Amino acid sequence: MALSLLTSKYKSLIIERLALTLSIGAFRSLPLLHLLTMASPSVGRLREISQSCQTNDADVDIILIPGIGITSIETWPFCSQEWLKRVLPSGSKIARVLAFEFSTSLDDKFSWEEVLIGGYQLLQELAKARSSPGHTRETTRPIFCVCHSLGGLVLKQALCVANEQLQRYDEYRDLVNAVSGIVFLSTPHMAASSDDTFNTFMTILKMTSRKTIKVPSLRTEKEAQLLSGLAKRFEGIYFRTPVLSIYEKKETRISERRFKSRTEILVSKSTCTTHAPFEKFLGLSLDHKDTCNFFKAPELETSLLNAFVTETLQGAESIISTRLKDLEFVYATVSSYSPTQSEIAGADHAEPMDLTGNATDGSTQMDCEIVPKVSSQETSRPKVRLPCIMLDTQVSEPSFCGREEILEHIGKELLPPTTKVTSSLDTGLRQFALCGMGGLGKTEIAREFALRHKDDFDVVLWVRADEIAKLNNCYQQISMELGLEEPSECKSHVVSRELVKGWLANPLKNPENVDDDSHTNIHTSSEATWLIIFDNADKPDILGDYWPQGNGSVLTTSRDPLAKRLFSMRTSGINLEPLSDEDGALLLMRLTGAGEEPEDNAEELANRISHKLGGVPMAISQMAGYIGRQELSLWEFMDLYNDEAEHADLYDKRDDSMMRAYPHRISTVWAFDKLRPEARRLLEILAFLDPDVVQEDLVVEASTAVFPKDVAFKNSHYRDLRTELLQSSLIRRNKQKNELSVHRLVQDVIKAQLSEDMIQPTVDLVVHLLWANWPSAMPKPSQVPELPQPKANNKRLEVGRWPVCAALYPHVLRLHQLWGSFADISTTTKLQFASLLNDAAWYQSERGLTRGFDGFFDTAMDICENAEHPDKDSLLSNIHFCLGAIAADTNIHEISRQHKEKSFDIQYRISQSLGTVDERLALAYSERSISRIQDGRVEEGIADLKREKEIRLSLGVYVPLSREANLGLAYMLQGELALCETLLVESLGTREKIFGKNDKESFRTGRILYALGNLRFLQGKFDESYACHQQAWEQFRSTIGDRNHRTADVAHRIAEHLIRLQRHEDAVNVINDALKTWSFDPESYKPELARTTFLKARLLAKLGKTQKAAVTLKVACRLRKEVTGKVEDSSSLTSEDFDRLVAFWSR
Repeated sequence: MALSLLTSKYKSLIIERLALTLSIGAFRSLPLLHLLTMASPSVGRLREISQSCQTNDADVDIILIPGIGITSIETWPFCSQEWLKRVLPSGSKIARVLAFEFSTSLDDKFSWEEVLIGGYQLLQELAKARSSPGHTRETTRPIFCVCHSLGGLVLKQALCVANEQLQRYDEYRDLVNAVSGIVFLSTPHMAASSDDTFNTFMTILKMTSRKTIKVPSLRTEKEAQLLSGLAKRFEGIYFRTPVLSIYEKKETRISERRFKSRTEILVSKSTCTTHAPFEKFLGLSLDHKDTCNFFKAPELETSLLNAFVTETLQGAESIISTRLKDLEFVYATVSSYSPTQSEIAGADHAEPMDLTGNATDGSTQMDCEIVPKVSSQETSRPKVRLPCIMLDTQVSEPSFCGREEILEHIGKELLPPTTKVTSSLDTGLRQFALCGMGGLGKTEIAREFALRHKDDFDVVLWVRADEIAKLNNCYQQISMELGLEEPSECKSHVVSRELVKGWLANPLKNPENVDDDSHTNIHTSSEATWLIIFDNADKPDILGDYWPQGNGSVLTTSRDPLAKRLFSMRTSGINLEPLSDEDGALLLMRLTGAGEEPEDNAEELANRISHKLGGVPMAISQMAGYIGRQELSLWEFMDLYNDEAEHADLYDKRDDSMMRAYPHRISTVWAFDKLRPEARRLLEILAFLDPDVVQEDLVVEASTAVFPKDVAFKNSHYRDLRTELLQSSLIRRNKQKNELSVHRLVQDVIKAQLSEDMIQPTVDLVVHLLWANWPSAMPKPSQVPELPQPKANNKRLEVGRWPVCAALYPHVLRLHQLWGSFADISTTTKLQFASLLNDAAWYQSERGLTRGFDGFFDTAMDICENAEHPDKDSLLSNIHFCLGAIAADTNIHEISRQHKEKSFDIQYRISQSLGTVDERLALAYSERSISRIQDGRVEEGIADLKREKEIRLSLGVYVPLSREANLGLAYMLQGELALCETLLVESLGTREKIFGKNDKESFRTGRILYALGNLRFLQGKFDESYACHQQAWEQFRSTIGDRNHRTADVAHRIAEHLIRLQRHEDAVNVINDALKTWSFDPESYKPELARTTFLKARLLAKLGKTQKAAVTLKVACRLRKEVTGKVEDSSSLTSEDFDRLVAFWSR
């Protein structure tokens, strides 16, 4: 094809899209003429086979893609209207059948690259065939794809290209969403290796083309990587659509040389497996060339294929419609738009999106989930700090030995590609799991791999993955270390998690981090390479919300063997075995120094000891410590061990299948009885705390309880105990952070040895220790409490307490996990624990959590309802207060009202019985007022707020709080603007006197400023209103963070000011930031999303962006309908209608 036949615009579009979509580095070296020739329309075209209906009358589009050299496509059953009428579901009887016909050079110029160009052309042809002006049904009409032989490569490439370019081309988005089913007929996917894959494809090509085609040896490796890379990319998009992979059960005859041939199964079940989430398999008693004519197969086999077609297309159109609604939501609420941004052909484009395997609640088998990435076009994209290496230690363990084959295996699976060609093809997530029982060294192997290869990645992240709270904390640390958030912004666990996942999915470097292409190292790409390690993921299902997408590497350590197939259909990982006797002996000799002080037959003795200890690294490490502490020779230890082997077996006391797997007696290995009683007692306490990080100041405090009361405790006593446990290798210490850690297996064993009468005092001590150090959000009880009290009270909403809560929370979580196994715990301890759980859950709500709370509220409520104690009612009131406030914040107002009324009734009853008033009663009035104002009972709400203020004034503890903002807002609802002004201005003045100007005590000053801004707007003082709202916005951002839902409330008002000031680009950016915040939890903040989406629609219409404005308005109205349950005329809705959707304090 001559260059002159292409328009300039078409040439540039071809080049741009090829470069962006094919992701094949080799294309850079192809001549322009060759590139354009391959991309020309003559490469492939979509031809309509059946013309029995008009395009717009069809119920389904069936796309047939034959293999290379397959020409008799009209004989396929899918071309038979009679057969289609039998298999298509009722209501979908009219099918438009189209065949994609493409050609490629079948000579010495043949290239698999050229075949994959057909994927791009297929997309273009499909988009053209589906375009029908004036008909909206085109986007919802199902597409059913049928591929035979190597034709499946074209479709896989097309879907990969579409997935990578959804953000640039809307037609790709619509096409991907319309694909409702795929049948692969004898389509190979991937063999055991790249070379095997290449050979399989070449054999099939030889058979179907009836030609002997040879690829030059210089290109063989690249072509093999190309085919394997396509398979990995297709698996990486995790296409959530039903797939039927058909394989052959009859051998195919393949010509060799003249008059010679051989027969073999070309595509077996293992070869055709794509690992798609909803893939099914069917074997046909046909050879390779006949599977497309499956009429020839036995009736039982064809009936199964017929059933797949019918079931897949049943209701497909409604499912596609639901997918598109979800996409419209993303398009309207998450995508960015700048009025000065150039647009291709005048079209609005959605933000980057990915096909992902992260299922959401309510998904169906045919859901194709498209989730927004963090946009690379954000106006204030943070500057990422690279390299970023976050490990729990930066130094290799000197005693680490063996496991070299495993480390090499992990490297093959996880190390980033070493060549540009491979890198450009390998766009899937690489993952590997180390599984096995505790003590085998999974963590140590993962740590060693990370340390050896940290220079091979731009980012290495170590994540403690045994609990959600630790995952949240790690992701928050990662967000700060990467520079995605500053410490002052890092307030919400949910926001931090999504920012990190967004960057991992699209890990763009800063320009200064991108090396020149002439460099040879692997980091020349504009995308950073990353490795994330999920350590101790013993409950792998909790990783769903944290699992990354994109082109990176994931290493998981877990006791659960299912971790090897985590969020993937492909098994990747190993079950870790104990050390060999030789490697175990080498570890023992390194740890004991036996090799440095010659001993007769030392190696033989070490081998025998390793064998007796089952090759378990931790057992060997523990006994090495025992040998060193007792200054034993290996001979002496063997004699001692053989004697102690007669001791009672620990496992008689417990039923733990993992621990039963040890072929030795743990009670002899750790020799806890050799510890001093005080050291053992301290270890027992540590068994009930979080194993990963135990703050030493907490341990010092616990140590005071392990000595007799007549002993004057000194810090040196603690240091002696710590030294003994360290020398026994029972704990580890981080000197820089003053933290201890203890292996989970040690915790399990020491707990198993605890007698029943020792469990209760240990639990009592640990609960008291945590509660005594917790800075409580709740006010002091009204009556003098009998229960011990925390270190501080009434610290609700004070951000200064968050670091202490964050440090203690994992210990609370650990104790909660064990709680169900305890018996005969005292009522005092139970109620202390309930108080601790309630406060810990409230802390999580302050950090942005909106549901779940690790089950803390449920356990606390259960304890209270089954306890008899004078302090019970006060605690019960606290629980109802927390649940009511959280429900109000997440727009569950009826539930909120119920909890607030219960909290008030309990507290009022307590105050009446005591004949006193206090801060708790004032708080109860304040919370009840919120429900009453929200319910429209404004005068009753104002009366409650006045009463609570009277109480605080009478107590001499009056400080203006958020309650003053609520009262001011209530005055505005009543039209009492003068009263409102006096209240708010005086409140701000008083807070400034107490806390100083622009205080950071909490976000309460921001609440009052926000209310004052609303008042100034009602007064027509628009500039003053804008100034107040700006101050409120800054105060919120500096206390509760940029991504808090309350900060987004103010952002909505800021955007209204910017629109009034004609600063439209700034307004769009602020609106998008607010929508992004609420989109982290769209169910909880649906009213806010509806209101701000409506504002965005109005702004887009004002800017003349009619297409996007229409979609955005449609989404806003749909969200409103979901909130109100009413069907309304969108043209009659106003901003006031949407304002009334949100809570009164957010308006």
